[in-house]
Amino acid sequence: MTNETEQSHPEGAAKLVDPDKVKPLPPIDVDHSLAQRGAPGQSAGAPAKNPTPDAAKLPTDAAGHPRDLTPAEARAVNESVIEKLKTVFDPEIPVNVYELGLIYGVSVGFKGDVHVRMTLTSPACPVAGTLPGEVESKLKQLERVTEAKVELVWDPPWNKSMMSEAAKLELNVM
Repeated sequence: MTNETEQSHPEGAAKLVDPDKVKPLPPIDVDHSLAQRGAPGQSAGAPAKNPTPDAAKLPTDAAGHPRDLTPAEARAVNESVIEKLKTVFDPEIPVNVYELGLIYGVSVGFKGDVHVRMTLTSPACPVAGTLPGEVESKLKQLERVTEAKVELVWDPPWNKSMMSEAAKLELNVM
């Protein structure tokens, strides 16, 4: 025969704790200065890496609400992204990142979100920490671009054959 306590708590069930016997946890000492420091690699007060998309940059419907881009509008944004990429230069090479072949892919979503896959001439490139951010910043300035993300990739490794003919002529690499 089982006792009354075992009958009220089936096997595996949690047993209630007497609330009179529960002790409160001591207060936690929190270093609030961490919140003002920003993420690693950011200075204090720097914006978050992934801010919310700017829906105000989208076209609006008849009621004035933001709407998705049409395929034609997305293609136009894609073209403007490529034109903007042609204004970003590797400081050591007088050719833009697009003609250098550093851009592996550009995609534009119907919500105005842009994703760029890019590489650098070398993993040891001195602008590895700044050039992708510069690209992202410039793309965010474009009309109808609600957010921009630059993904730095190393595969396939960049080589001179990836340069456009114009870049090869400019650098006398033929």
